[in-house]
Amino acid sequence: MDSRISIGDKIELEKIESRLSVDPDKKSTTYISQVLDEAPNNRIYAAMPMKGGTIVPLSVGDSFDATFYANSGLHNCKVKVTGRYKKGGFFLMELELISPLDKVQRRQFFRLESRKPIRYRIIEGEELEMIQAGNAFFPDESTLQWKEAIMIDLSGGGIRFVSAYKEEKGVFLEVQFDIEHNDEVEIVHAYAEMLRSERNVNNTTIYDQRVMFWKMDNGMREKIIHHIFSEQRKRRSQINN
Repeated sequence: MDSRISIGDKIELEKIESRLSVDPDKKSTTYISQVLDEAPNNRIYAAMPMKGGTIVPLSVGDSFDATFYANSGLHNCKVKVTGRYKKGGFFLMELELISPLDKVQRRQFFRLESRKPIRYRIIEGEELEMIQAGNAFFPDESTLQWKEAIMIDLSGGGIRFVSAYKEEKGVFLEVQFDIEHNDEVEIVHAYAEMLRSERNVNNTTIYDQRVMFWKMDNGMREKIIHHIFSEQRKRRSQINN
């Protein structure tokens, strides 16, 4: 077993459909499992997933895109089910890692092209001081000054977008945008730091902005990464069919 994977790590498995059977209108199927033990020949034993309190017996020979949530970070590879077992009342499966295990680096997250409207506002003064100190701050919603923008791309580390406003490098923002997670649309409220704000070379009335997420909890980052992986797989399926 790869040393970056440990017993107890969560695994997210997304079914890799065969080219002939892919339905472009059908949402991909995702299962949650857990590493139970190492197995011979670069394989691991994992818990058979459950949905709605019922065991889902994955078939031997099925392949999945696997994301491991390890102490050392997020790791992604392809796996194949090579065995199914029952020990006592416990169902498990044997998974073979069939591609290199790649770490998703903090500054090297997969970047998804995504043209969608977003909005943001500058955080400053008492609110910024409270957030920097790790304290909750509840602003008067009626006084907030939101700015409209268009997202260009999204990663687990930040966003690139365009807007009609020149912003200062180093300012902090709250950004709002939506993602699809577990077949539902979720609105993301995230803090970010402005890395760059430059006039667009092709349209001088707008500015290219790049921000890095700031003080984002791992749970929300994992949701964004899952959204990106899912969208990338959907697009690859559409291209191949």
